[in-house]
Amino acid sequence: NPISEYYKKYVTPSWSGYKINHFEAVTPETTLNNFKYLNFGKKRDKIDFTETEKACWYSHVECWVIARTRPIIVVEHDVLLQEPIPKEVFSSAMCCMSNSNMKTKQKHAGGAYYLTPEVAKHMVNHVKCERNITYNSDAIIHRKCDEFGVWNQHLCHQYQDREIGFTVEHNKK
Repeated sequence: NPISEYYKKYVTPSWSGYKINHFEAVTPETTLNNFKYLNFGKKRDKIDFTETEKACWYSHVECWVIARTRPIIVVEHDVLLQEPIPKEVFSSAMCCMSNSNMKTKQKHAGGAYYLTPEVAKHMVNHVKCERNITYNSDAIIHRKCDEFGVWNQHLCHQYQDREIGFTVEHNKK
């Protein structure tokens, strides 16, 4: 996706000093049809998930699968690192490090988060057993960070350029 590539190219230099492995995201156009293990219901009992929301879900869960064997930091393609990550972050089971608005510091749980194997295993098992997922992936990341981790959302923020556009469509019904 050209928009994703633009953001990735823009934010990657902020993560220099960290080992970066770029993973191809699940997208509606390329790979979403290969994934069928999650059961989606309706958000707020009335709103269908968009194809990009489902793709986001699968992209995060696939990272959690990797994290079951080693701790990782999951970073979305449009998240800038603002300052070095303090060592104490890595002593927690999970740490959510991102906000979506530099002025209000609104939490953006899925933007960038540190995840240990113990929490990753719990998250994968939780969503694979859920009969009807009725919330976006950020919601479970937020809840699990509250349950198992710490918040340090001043470390990163989501970069947005309205002229470039965005990659996720949300139903607003």
